[in-house]
Amino acid sequence: MKRGIATAVLVLAASGSLLATAPTASAQGLRDLIGERSESRTNLRDLILDRLASRDDLRDLLRDRLERRDDLRDLILDRLATRDDLRDLLRDRLEGRNDLRDLIRDRLSTRDDLRDLLRDRLERRNDLRDLILDRLSTRDDLRDLLRDRLERRSDLRDLILDRLSTRDDLRDLLRDRPERRNDLRDLILDRVRDRDDRDLSPLLNRIRERMGGGGGNS
Repeated sequence: MKRGIATAVLVLAASGSLLATAPTASAQGLRDLIGERSESRTNLRDLILDRLASRDDLRDLLRDRLERRDDLRDLILDRLATRDDLRDLLRDRLEGRNDLRDLIRDRLSTRDDLRDLLRDRLERRNDLRDLILDRLSTRDDLRDLLRDRLERRSDLRDLILDRLSTRDDLRDLLRDRPERRNDLRDLILDRVRDRDDRDLSPLLNRIRERMGGGGGNS
C-alpha cells in the first residue's frame, strides 16, 4: 500500500516538472497533458481505491484466517477432548470387560456352588428316605414288640390266675390237713384202745405228744 502511494507521488511530481519545463508548449499539448494528468489521477484514484479494497480484503482475509485459526484451535481442542473421551471410553470398556470377566467367574463359581447345593439336597433327600425307611422298620419292630408285650401280659395274667388258683388249692389243702391229722389221731387212738394199755402206754404217750405238738404247730 505504501509502495503504491509513493508511485502516485512520483507520477504527480513528474507531471509538475513537465508543466514547469514546457511553458511555451502549445495549447493542444497542454490540453493533452491535462487530459493525461486527469487520466493519471483517475488511474491513481482507481489504484488507491483498489489498494484500499485490497487492504480491506486483506484485513477480511486476515480476520478469516484468525477466525479459522481459532476454529482450528477449537477443533484441535475438541479433537484432544474427544481423544481423551475416547481414551476414557476405552479405559471404561477395559474395566467393563474386566468386570464382565469377574462377573462371569462369579457366575461360574455360583453355578458350581449351586451344583454342590443340589448334590447336597439330593444326598439329604436320600438320607431322609433312608431315615423314613428306618423309622418305618422301627415302627414295625415297635409294633411287634408291643404285640409281644401284650402276649406276655396275657401270659402273665394267665400265670397270675394259675398262681391264684394254685394258692386257693394250697389254702384248701392246708385247711384239710388238720382235719386229716385229727382223723389219723382218732384212728390211732381207736387202734390203741383195742390193745393192752399196759404194753402200749409208752407208745401211746409218744404218739399223743407228737400229735399234740403237731396240732399246736398247725
